[in-house]
Amino acid sequence: MGLFSFLFGGKKDKAMPATKAVSPKPGVVDKSDPDAPAAVAYAPASATGGVAQAKLRLKLVASLRSGDHPAAYQAAKSLADIQTRAGRKTVARTWQQQAERIKTEGGLTA
Repeated sequence: MGLFSFLFGGKKDKAMPATKAVSPKPGVVDKSDPDAPAAVAYAPASATGGVAQAKLRLKLVASLRSGDHPAAYQAAKSLADIQTRAGRKTVARTWQQQAERIKTEGGLTA
């Protein structure tokens, strides 16, 4: 042992436990190992929802800058609908208020 052995975990035992074999390909589960979790391939719904929200926010900003109030109103309404479906009533109310503000500022009727 050296002077700085405390930095590297101290004294090592001779009887080290056997390490599990690592699969050569990432995401591949060895079928012979009963303790291995089953590989599940899925796309989380929140990721796709987040992408849709980001696109709608970009569309909202671009529409407001260009003066296209109907498109901005529709984007804000869509954002409110997404938040309502997600169960976020407060955020949905905020987007609904933004949509109404765009509607009044843009002179939209209906």
